[in-house]
Amino acid sequence: MMRSDQQSPNHWVEKLEVAITIFWLLYFMGVSLPDPFPKNINALSYPIIAILFALHWKRLSWVATRDIPLLLLVGTVVASAFWSTNMRSTLEASRGFVRMFLFGAYLTTCYSLKTQMKILTWVFGIAGILSTAVVLLIPSYGISSVHIGAWEGIFAHKGMLGDVMSIGAILFLLNALQEKTPNWIAWGGFGLAATINILTDSASSLLSFLILLSLIPLYNLLPQPYKLKAIIFSLGLIGIGVMVVFIVGNIDTILAEVLQQSTDGRISIWTLMIDKVSEERPLLGYGFNAFWSSDAGAFVGRYAWEESVVATEFNSHSSYMELYVSLGYLGVVVYAISFITVFFRTVILLLATRKIQFLWFIQFLVFAHVAAISNVGKIASGASSYWVIYVSICLATAVEYRKIRYGQVSSINTHRLQKYQ
Repeated sequence: MMRSDQQSPNHWVEKLEVAITIFWLLYFMGVSLPDPFPKNINALSYPIIAILFALHWKRLSWVATRDIPLLLLVGTVVASAFWSTNMRSTLEASRGFVRMFLFGAYLTTCYSLKTQMKILTWVFGIAGILSTAVVLLIPSYGISSVHIGAWEGIFAHKGMLGDVMSIGAILFLLNALQEKTPNWIAWGGFGLAATINILTDSASSLLSFLILLSLIPLYNLLPQPYKLKAIIFSLGLIGIGVMVVFIVGNIDTILAEVLQQSTDGRISIWTLMIDKVSEERPLLGYGFNAFWSSDAGAFVGRYAWEESVVATEFNSHSSYMELYVSLGYLGVVVYAISFITVFFRTVILLLATRKIQFLWFIQFLVFAHVAAISNVGKIASGASSYWVIYVSICLATAVEYRKIRYGQVSSINTHRLQKYQ
């Protein structure tokens, strides 16, 4: 007699894979842990993700090669070791970058669009619950000592918790809106995430949340005639884009006069970085993750804020600036091609299928673009779940677009975990 699915080894392997996926996505959001846990957990991630790759290597290899601009970016990062000012640092960071790329490909290969969205909802929900628990039980750990009263939760900085809760609130809201009957868990999750976002006192995270929230009404346009909704949807996105550009262009004035905050010298850092790269290595940069160990990085570290700063412990507080100094104009152009390609491909898929998962993809891409301006680790990172999500969006949309364009129903994505769909 055949055993039931509940008793089969594959059933428990699948459950274990889901648990592992949730754990690593949560950890690479930037969870703050005491030494030596971060070093050990980071080291453990390599064999774990390698095992996940080995279990699905045939299908995963096919999926991982569906997005050419993304592959070009991965290739550029790895190749930068040849011109890096610190080859050892670049090789180590490139290894992490490839690890995150494979993890993103794994998500696309093994989970349906709906399941991916549910897994991410679990990740952000757990982050919110744990952060609340830490603040209430260990306030000295969960509340910032620098920004008095601001929640940090399980993260190292209030902005990191704010970003996580911005995305979490949107995911819970989308889950609530797509249910025919009231989903009080989803609505409760939305309320919790939105409240924590406010309690972090992070202006940039709140701004990101409001921008993402403004995109949701566009989903109501989808039942309209195709040409009309395409025009209105495009105009809406352009309008939001103009608003973002305006805000970024006047960030000093907005933060200083409206929000009573400052950019903490970021503009001076960026100016020095641009000057150094433009003078010395504008085309290719200093190599992936090599700038801050170079003479140019040391110069910026000494003179941007204070002379006592150690350059290797420094960062620009901007993912775009880190990309520019690492890979020069080449890296910026390749990433821009990747982002524009996946963004418009996702818009086409949303208009064609009306699936709410593609609205979530668009919202995440907008978030990543906005957050990357004044935060590190949001794009092209070797240790960030945000980059894993970006990779999975690139590959998932490439696979789905191929199905629509060529009328193919691929067996690559097995959608194995029916219980979670």
